[in-house]
Amino acid sequence: MLLAGALGARAQTMARVGLGWAKNNVNGAVFRKNSVVSLGRDQYVAYYDSLGYVTLAKRRLPAGPWQVRRTPYQGHVQDAHNVISLMVDGAGYLHLSFDHHNDPLRYCRSTAPGALTLGPLEAMTGQQEQKVSYPEFYRFPTGDLLFLYRDGGSGNGNLVLNRYAVKTRKWTRLHTVLLDGEGQRNAYWQACLDAQGTLHLAWVWRESPNVASNHDMAYARSRDGGRTWQKSTGEAYQLPITAATAEYAARIPPGSELINQTSITADAQGRPYIASYWRPQGTQVPQYQLLYLAGNSWQTSQVSQRTTPFSLSGAGTKKIPISRPQLLVANQRGQTAAYLLFRDAERQDRASVLSCANLAQSQWVAADLTTTPVGNWEPSYDTERWKKEQVLSLFVQRTGQGDGETLENLPPQPVGVLDWRPGQPVRPVALGLAARPTGPAPASPAATRPGGAPDPRPTATPEGYHLVWADEFNQPGRPDSTNWRFETGFVRNHEAQWYQPENAHCENGLLVLEARPASRPNPTYRPGSPDWRTSRPTITATSASLNTRGRHQWQYGRFELRARIPTAPGLWPAFWTLGVSKPWPSNGEIDIMEYYRGKILANVASGTAQLYTAKWHSETKPLRSFADPTWASKFHVWRMDWDAQAVRLYVDEELLNETPLSQAVNQDGSGFNPLHQPHYLLLNLALGGDNGGALAPTSLPARYEIDYVRVYQR
Repeated sequence: MLLAGALGARAQTMARVGLGWAKNNVNGAVFRKNSVVSLGRDQYVAYYDSLGYVTLAKRRLPAGPWQVRRTPYQGHVQDAHNVISLMVDGAGYLHLSFDHHNDPLRYCRSTAPGALTLGPLEAMTGQQEQKVSYPEFYRFPTGDLLFLYRDGGSGNGNLVLNRYAVKTRKWTRLHTVLLDGEGQRNAYWQACLDAQGTLHLAWVWRESPNVASNHDMAYARSRDGGRTWQKSTGEAYQLPITAATAEYAARIPPGSELINQTSITADAQGRPYIASYWRPQGTQVPQYQLLYLAGNSWQTSQVSQRTTPFSLSGAGTKKIPISRPQLLVANQRGQTAAYLLFRDAERQDRASVLSCANLAQSQWVAADLTTTPVGNWEPSYDTERWKKEQVLSLFVQRTGQGDGETLENLPPQPVGVLDWRPGQPVRPVALGLAARPTGPAPASPAATRPGGAPDPRPTATPEGYHLVWADEFNQPGRPDSTNWRFETGFVRNHEAQWYQPENAHCENGLLVLEARPASRPNPTYRPGSPDWRTSRPTITATSASLNTRGRHQWQYGRFELRARIPTAPGLWPAFWTLGVSKPWPSNGEIDIMEYYRGKILANVASGTAQLYTAKWHSETKPLRSFADPTWASKFHVWRMDWDAQAVRLYVDEELLNETPLSQAVNQDGSGFNPLHQPHYLLLNLALGGDNGGALAPTSLPARYEIDYVRVYQR
């Protein structure tokens, strides 16, 4: 009772353990069983440190200090499949399996109960241990362990089960092939042991290494420790289970963006609940889904209301804008409550939770558990503490992840355990800032860049804010593709330029968007076309436009740009945002910096009853109004302060525009306010068009030079 009261008073805490490898999601993958685990009042964590060594930590619950120990074992951390799975048996010995992706088994256990020192690598049964993937431990109420892994490759592997007896300290084989892909497919499973010791298993089938071939959601359970298996109706399975004999909780066709290895759990009565995501038929947007038994019938309920489409295809670990979910259920005040843990770019990649106080009503409310982004992290937690205390101990670390096993240039990030008792208020916590890249600090722009601002480059975080994202453009070459995507072609506003990636590059700590003259055929030209994009036979100028759509987006905060803008006739540089939902202008537009025809503009736009017609809140400031005649040759700071009440736009601390959000409701009768949704950032250098004016012969080439872009939130 003392523990519950203490945690309830704090509502939510974050305990930092150490620094971990973060260039991919090997520490943060959802299928870690487990990343955090407890026995009694002792809790343990495992992760790869900054050099890829398996590192263990231990604390006394509820909030003792962490003891941290690096082990002698090192993993191939460049492959995000090669996770560490951790369990503690009923006698207090740690069991560890790590560094697998179709590799020989790597398994060891602690030298003594409660010890952080590990013994030598050893076999379990010595059978089918050469092509191991996805090792997972589960603990029975008796203290014995279950070990699951895939034997074989993606598209043709089988599920193997071993059982460990605390009494004999030995492993025995339960099933060499429980889920049989018949040489044509393999199962990607999720499992749970409920409080009574019933083992629940759900899986999707995959026909090939391509993730797009995932299909269907199947189910089985075992009430005798994994020896025999039955369907939800009690009908016995003939083993092994195949695609033809499986019970299906949902039929989901290939190509539905169905993800694998998600979450299954059970309530106090042993009823199973499965969480996953896929794209419902007839839509383009994958949604989180809940599958559950209602009587003897499986039901599916959509949990999320996402608006951003994406596609799963190809092999390897994917860089996906949402995480795979974890699901918790609890009996609270006589009702079954559920909590779906996730990460979504639509919520600025924070660790988040969808809560439903009563599954009978299926009303879900989203909240953030962290104030800062967690990159490509997925949720994993202490299953044993949850069963015992209904307290969530969530492993949290900001991680990177390139597509198809490539890496992000992200330095080591803090590893922590976030504790929260569901049902208590959610008060999000910060993870700590990303470390700066190593190497010499860049020189002051004023000292190294012609025409740079005479003041030192500002670096301090504003009081009351946390830096949640930034790009300092310190790496020479192309802009960071994990932050930015390019527009191409003729895009908007009848502008003169053809956008292409080649016109953007980083040099000397600056992002440079360069407009250049050109003379080449328009590849989209169609004679007689009424469309201005395809009616032009020739490309006469090129430039660049970048945005963070699908990569980073934020709702509210302080947004800053430090840049030097070109001001010759016909040039139209901008730093602006667009909302993620609805077509323009009903999605909302905020022009933090816009320049053309001799004036700085600060604008806010929302929708009207007429399609593609905006309601504008605009303010302008002529260049000639600045007292400094050399103003245009210097770097300046543009800023937006955006909260639930207003948008305020500044240049060099001078307020240009303050627009109450109450004035931004779309005037189409929907009541939708586009400034109460996440927005993404855009940077571009346009030419001419509807507003830019005529280009002078001497206007090109031109450079829009950007020192940094930063986003802060409270």
